[in-house]
Amino acid sequence: MQRKIVDLSYPLAPSTPPFPGDSPVEIEVRTSIPAHLPSGTPGHMNTSNLRTSLHTGTHMDAFFHFYHDGTTIDQIPLAQCIGPAMLLDLSTKQPKEEITADDLTPHRQAIGRASKLILNTGWAQNWGKPRYFTDYPPLTEDAARFLVDCAVELVGIDTPSVDYSPNDAHFVLLGNDVLIVENLTNLDQIGQPLFEFAALPLKITGRDGSPVRAVAIIDEA
Repeated sequence: MQRKIVDLSYPLAPSTPPFPGDSPVEIEVRTSIPAHLPSGTPGHMNTSNLRTSLHTGTHMDAFFHFYHDGTTIDQIPLAQCIGPAMLLDLSTKQPKEEITADDLTPHRQAIGRASKLILNTGWAQNWGKPRYFTDYPPLTEDAARFLVDCAVELVGIDTPSVDYSPNDAHFVLLGNDVLIVENLTNLDQIGQPLFEFAALPLKITGRDGSPVRAVAIIDEA
């Protein structure tokens, strides 16, 4: 049995588009190894500084993101970030077409057997386009409540957000201790409905979210 790893994360670089209104990614080179020196020359190293919104690129929302008394990203149980996941294909959704409880109800039993649900809307194909942030399919409040009723502990999606303002789905999910992972990519490479998912946040003290390196781990015969 072999294990296949599918990277579900976008690169974090100055070219990474931030959510509208957020600061762009800045990577400042502090020191660099002169090109004329042999690699590994003592006294020389490459070092950098990173400045970015915690919600740029592939990232996780902590409960503190919408609740001032909610758990912050450094306090999220790591076991909640790793485990069995179900991939649900919703790629027939049109721009701005809502993901409702009716879309999810036929899959209730399968959703209930997995602790994590990953929604493939096909929206990743619009990454880098202005419409990526304006026309994505959102999760409705009733769909979020359905997932809470199914005891899902993490929802991942290939859009910049699970909803639009006033963020009803965020309030329902985060208010019921359901983690949210946004801006996933490469979901079409998973190739099966059940797999192992992992997305570990940085241990940023007292804050609302973090970039993650999200992966799918697939057993192959």
